[in-house]
Amino acid sequence: MKKVIALIPAKRNSSRLPDKNKYPFMGKPLISWTLDEARKSKYIETIYVSTDDTTIKQISTDKGASVIDRPYHLTLDPVGKREVLVHALSIMARPDFICLLQANSPQIKVEDIDKAIEKVVNSGGTVKDCCSMNKDTLFTDGAIRVFEYNVVFKEGPGMYQSCILTDYVDVHTKEDLEKVEKIIEDV
Repeated sequence: MKKVIALIPAKRNSSRLPDKNKYPFMGKPLISWTLDEARKSKYIETIYVSTDDTTIKQISTDKGASVIDRPYHLTLDPVGKREVLVHALSIMARPDFICLLQANSPQIKVEDIDKAIEKVVNSGGTVKDCCSMNKDTLFTDGAIRVFEYNVVFKEGPGMYQSCILTDYVDVHTKEDLEKVEKIIEDV
């Protein structure tokens, strides 16, 4: 099996929901939901968390993740996930596949993580990138994205893409958290 790692970007500050990634949600910090599901994956060898926050570092190491100290310049808006990913990859041993997971998506399920990984890893090279997409809006929700290592360094859109359909809510506000809590309680 080729090497699959997970990376969870989780900076301290958030403009819409202060301390979003460690915000208490249904009895645990928001990032814990993602870490718990990533740990159940049958494919992920190592989970990394890129952060500048000491509490998130502690939560992550307590859950068995390795922490990458995010430099200050990568915590500023509008720095995107790609820049954070390139920094993280410059520090770790080169993986074959990366599973980028969002800390603020408490609905993530290991079944969806593994399904996205399988679409890329088992495609024989016909799928280079797979992301989670909301089944109702058909917009990517950012929760899960799996890709081959080389995809990170390519400019422009790739042609070998796939998706998994989800009903995840991208959490950025207290109202989003209330919506997700109702969904989880109704399941």
